[in-house]
Amino acid sequence: MRRIQRKKLAILVGLLLLLLFRIIKFQSKTNFVHFEPWNCTNAAESERMLNAKCQSNDTKIILFYTPWFGDKPWPDLASPEHNLSLVNCPEKKCNITYNVYDIGKSDLVIFHAADMRRFVSRIELQQIQTYRCPSQRMAFLSLESPQSVPINSIDIPDGFFNWTITFKTDSDFHFPYGSYARLSSAENPPPLSDYAAGKSKLVMWAVSHCGTIRERYVKKLLNYINVDIYGNCSSIYEQNNQCSRSSYCEDIFKPYKFTLAFENGVCTDYITEKFWVALQRNSVPVVLARDYYSGDVVPPGSFISVQDFPSVKALAEYLLYLDKNDTAYNEYFSWKQKFVDEQKLRFRYAACDICEALHNECLEPKVYHNIFKTFWNEDVDCKGREQTLSELLDKE
Repeated sequence: MRRIQRKKLAILVGLLLLLLFRIIKFQSKTNFVHFEPWNCTNAAESERMLNAKCQSNDTKIILFYTPWFGDKPWPDLASPEHNLSLVNCPEKKCNITYNVYDIGKSDLVIFHAADMRRFVSRIELQQIQTYRCPSQRMAFLSLESPQSVPINSIDIPDGFFNWTITFKTDSDFHFPYGSYARLSSAENPPPLSDYAAGKSKLVMWAVSHCGTIRERYVKKLLNYINVDIYGNCSSIYEQNNQCSRSSYCEDIFKPYKFTLAFENGVCTDYITEKFWVALQRNSVPVVLARDYYSGDVVPPGSFISVQDFPSVKALAEYLLYLDKNDTAYNEYFSWKQKFVDEQKLRFRYAACDICEALHNECLEPKVYHNIFKTFWNEDVDCKGREQTLSELLDKE
């Protein structure tokens, strides 16, 4: 009798699990946005190319299809008016929307890469690719490196994206974390200040993303000099320096002469706020790469690269030398006599160029085929430099 009861119970549990599986499967098929085909009311591409003026005066619509790290509206564009006149774009008009069902009337649809896996289904992308108008553009936007946001596993139709908006300088629209500009008074530069004055500490590192190659470098560096480490990873180094992200840390960080601006990936053009905040704090950033920290991206002579030293020990010795030589240390701030840095982690800085391009009726069509091989590729953009850095560490 008990054996029969157990068998019935097992069958019942099996049926319940099967029912639950089918419910989940049904929800996975129905819990996504359903589109109906929309009308393409814009002029045909051939007619657009015949327009001698090339510039339209109508209002363009930009759809932010995904959230921004889970949030809508995007924090930088939270105005209820939802138009780009607020960012002082000259003449051209662009309105923005967050309603995905406005896709049929949108001229540009922007997808934030970090939110695609969570908020965009494969079926949605297939529908959009099927129904889209020839004049509609789809844009890939990312501020994270290919290593941090590996979305190549997402089934994106080939040729889906037309524009890229990223930190990479070869993007259609460059969206950097910061930049610098020439001072208007460069002809009569002010005297160089003593940036060593008042700095009693050597090196600091704020880090919360553990487990990357930069940790190996810091562990080697600690064999030669002191590095004060803040953030979630500090306990790995048996340190307990306190400064949470929610607190005001500037008074704690200002006394440091050097800041390890080590990114979580050594990827092409990936220069984040770590670098620009160090500049604003008048602390010399120490970075992991050299090639893409070029003079057209960052202020010349403003940083120290580990790539310029044959070993970790050599870098440590150089930092100790600068700590004792104020004249040499102050050379890393000579750029301030000609330039000023500008932290720019805001979409509105790229918005005007995007709006202008949408009004250019003669802009040549562009399609990204195999975007995760040709443009956004961890193997191409990151792993080679990481291997070079690993080989340097292996020599220690």
